[in-house]
Amino acid sequence: MAADDGLDALLFEMAAASVRLLPLSFGDKAARIARHTSGRFLFEVRVDGDPQFQRIAAVRYVTGTTGILALTKDGLAVVSFTANGELASFIDPVESWDSMPLREQACSDIEGHINLLLAALRSAGCMPYR
Repeated sequence: MAADDGLDALLFEMAAASVRLLPLSFGDKAARIARHTSGRFLFEVRVDGDPQFQRIAAVRYVTGTTGILALTKDGLAVVSFTANGELASFIDPVESWDSMPLREQACSDIEGHINLLLAALRSAGCMPYR
C-alpha cells in the first residue's frame, strides 16, 4: 500500500506541474488534475486571513493520499503537496461544507475549519511556513 501512496503522490505532483502554467482558473486546474489522475475532487475554497495563500483545493485518491493545491496570496503561483490519511479529520469538514447547496454554505461558517486544516498541514510539514 505504501508504494501505491507514493505513486499517487508522484502522479499528483506531475499533474500539478503540467497544469501550473495553463490559462485556467485555480478551481479548473484542481479539477483537471483530479480527472487526469483518477482522483476525486474534494473542494476548492477561499482562504481568508492567511498571509501566504488565498485559495486551497484538494484531490483524494483511493489509497488515502490527498493532493493539496494552494494559490499564493499574490495569485501568481500554485503550490502543490500531498498529505496522508492522518489529516482526514481536518479535510473532511471542508469537503462536507463544499458539497452543501449554496444556500446552506451561506449559513455555515467554514473559516475555522479552513484555518485548522492549514495549521494541521503546516504542523505535519506538508505546507511551508512563511
